[in-house]
Amino acid sequence: MKVIFALLFFASILITSCDDLSSPYPAGKVCSSYLDTNLIGYWESVHVENFTDSHLPLDTHILAIMPYNKKEYLLQSMVIDDSGKIQIKEMGSYRGFISTLGKQKIANIQMLTPEVKYGKQEYLIYPFDLTGDTLTFFSFYSKNVNQEFKSIYDLRKFLKKNMNNRSLYSSIRKYKRKNDKTFKNL
Repeated sequence: MKVIFALLFFASILITSCDDLSSPYPAGKVCSSYLDTNLIGYWESVHVENFTDSHLPLDTHILAIMPYNKKEYLLQSMVIDDSGKIQIKEMGSYRGFISTLGKQKIANIQMLTPEVKYGKQEYLIYPFDLTGDTLTFFSFYSKNVNQEFKSIYDLRKFLKKNMNNRSLYSSIRKYKRKNDKTFKNL
């Protein structure tokens, strides 16, 4: 059962990541990024609002957000199995940084795989909001975005124009902050 659940979890990440907006360029420069200490911690997936036919499941997972360096974060996806044990998964490791467009924060995310070292992997782009203990990511549906981004400027122009256009979204994912004491044995 654990193996099947893990395979379904990774399949859902790969399928939905393929459908989320990606770009060869981030929405801003790393040198302009900063660490928001309010993001650091453990976040439990609690709600998915799906706007496409991808049938994005609400899986039981935890998103750990930790400092990677002074400007970037390490994001680790962890699965909670049937017995309630938390398991860190290799393919669920990401590196990201924040850029802003007006008051809107944008997460620029790359999966940590060998392709990143050779500059072949694109950025997944997620506008997000943090309100109290709720972290919300907004995903643009790549199939609804008929535009190729040739620069940071092109991507930022698109985001500025379409940030609130929900007809272009694939999903909204909500996370609730978990008590750090829950993870003392990790």
